[in-house]
Amino acid sequence: MKYGIDFRILKKGATSSVDNTTMARPVDVEVDETCFALVPNVGDFVDMEGETDFRNVAVHGKVRCRLFRYMLGYCYVTIVVEESEEEWTRAGI
Repeated sequence: MKYGIDFRILKKGATSSVDNTTMARPVDVEVDETCFALVPNVGDFVDMEGETDFRNVAVHGKVRCRLFRYMLGYCYVTIVVEESEEEWTRAGI
């Protein structure tokens, strides 16, 4: 089975998330059964910079929810990352 992992950002005060990918690449990460990928869990912190040709919106914050949608041998994973003021920079980065 192939997996397409898509990150979305939920800005402070917003009621819906914003997709950070361009139309040229509808998902951020694509893997199949021969690959390995870590999928952040609810409560994990994510830090992804924006890029003009790939991810046009930076994603920084805490994972609020995940959705796994299965369709014909493909699993679309949507990860919503909520902006957070919580002190997570103590990770030493």
